Amino acid sequence: MNAANPASALGKQQARVLAEALPYIHAYHGKTFVIDYVRRSAGHPEAWNTFGRDLALLSLVGLRLVVVHRGGVLNAELVSLINRHGGRAVGLTGADGGFLQVRAAPLTEQYASAVEIARIDPALLHMHFAHGFLPVVRPLGTAPDGRVCPIEGSHVAAAIAAHLKAAKLIVMRDSAGLTDNRGKRLHRLSASEVEASMPDAADLTLARALRSGVGAVHVVDARRPEVLLLEILTCDSRGTLILPDGVAGVVARSAQYLSRGSKGNESESC
Repeated sequence: MNAANPASALGKQQARVLAEALPYIHAYHGKTFVIDYVRRSAGHPEAWNTFGRDLALLSLVGLRLVVVHRGGVLNAELVSLINRHGGRAVGLTGADGGFLQVRAAPLTEQYASAVEIARIDPALLHMHFAHGFLPVVRPLGTAPDGRVCPIEGSHVAAAIAAHLKAAKLIVMRDSAGLTDNRGKRLHRLSASEVEASMPDAADLTLARALRSGVGAVHVVDARRPEVLLLEILTCDSRGTLILPDGVAGVVARSAQYLSRGSKGNESESC
């Protein structure tokens, strides 16, 4: 018997992966996803490069993406990286066109988390969407006195996702997801469970986004290469999925029903 051709086996595996991704591509075509990249640095080169590549790929297959990134000069690097991979990214700040307005300027940047967003005008984002661009937004806003001031990035990402009624808000952090008080990763939560058990203001912002019309929130590990593709186009979720209360209940009951008689881990099911 002839040994299997490794190249042929690899080709079949690649074809299978593409075929398995097709239902997700079909379901999410034209849908809006907001990506909150929490890291201020590029971090591991491989993860940074695949992040730019995967954003380009997801945009090219028809997802409408907005990336919120706090990195300053790295915003321009990310725009360039996406474009090198065939995407059409454009860098923005919330001060461009006055699309992010705040109630008052903070005294210093360290008070950015206390800045309240007064108004979002998504017209600028829609204009870029209409021309096939992927906006990369730096979280700055305009105060009533005309000053440009920093805003907490998690607030900006959640507010943009809520105004656009995004299908998903994906939060990329230096952790594998949300954890309980013993450090164990939580696979699936409802908005109410987040509000009851997560004291961090950034986590509470995620629950508010769900209550404002965002379809789902994913908290994933930014250090993991290909994490975006795995989270969006496969069943291989390794982060925390947060759902609106009613949806979370239906998903939990469905998972319990489907897992009866199975020795697998229910929380890992699709």
